[in-house]
Amino acid sequence: MATPDQPPHILVVDDDEGLLVLMAETLRGEGYEIDTARSARTARTWLDGHAVDLMILDLKLQDGDGPALVASLQRNRTAVPFVVVTGQGDEKIAVEVMKQGALDYVMKDTGLLDRLPAVVKRALTAVAQGKALRAAQAEHRRLEREIVAVSERERHSIGADLHDNLGQQLTALELMCTLAKE
Repeated sequence: MATPDQPPHILVVDDDEGLLVLMAETLRGEGYEIDTARSARTARTWLDGHAVDLMILDLKLQDGDGPALVASLQRNRTAVPFVVVTGQGDEKIAVEVMKQGALDYVMKDTGLLDRLPAVVKRALTAVAQGKALRAAQAEHRRLEREIVAVSERERHSIGADLHDNLGQQLTALELMCTLAKE
């Protein structure tokens, strides 16, 4: 995973070796740390031992399809953020991969290498915003618990003060009233 002093780490998965090399080199040129895989099996094995900030995933691979790889990753570990790259321009497929969690969908055409850096930047921004939101929500829950705990301590403290101080004063007043009456 990227830290402030490290570039984002991206895994590019495509069975077309030429396009795989071109996408990897384009993204390296943008300053990203890139690893590649030419099959779903290789990607799954590689991800077992490494963490990435983003995966660029071909929709159709020789040993399976991208959505099946994503589904298996989601079942077996924390979901890997991904962008789908495909030569198939089917809106139905795009909707399905977006439902599965794809951050974006890019067509393999003559403008792919020009569009890819912007798509990756946008996807990494979305991933960072999601992490920041989850961190803010966790902090919000922690602060709520802290407020409840402080409220409970204050309630006990006020109850003890009422019992100890006010109760004793009322008892003393009652005794003094009884004495005054007699």
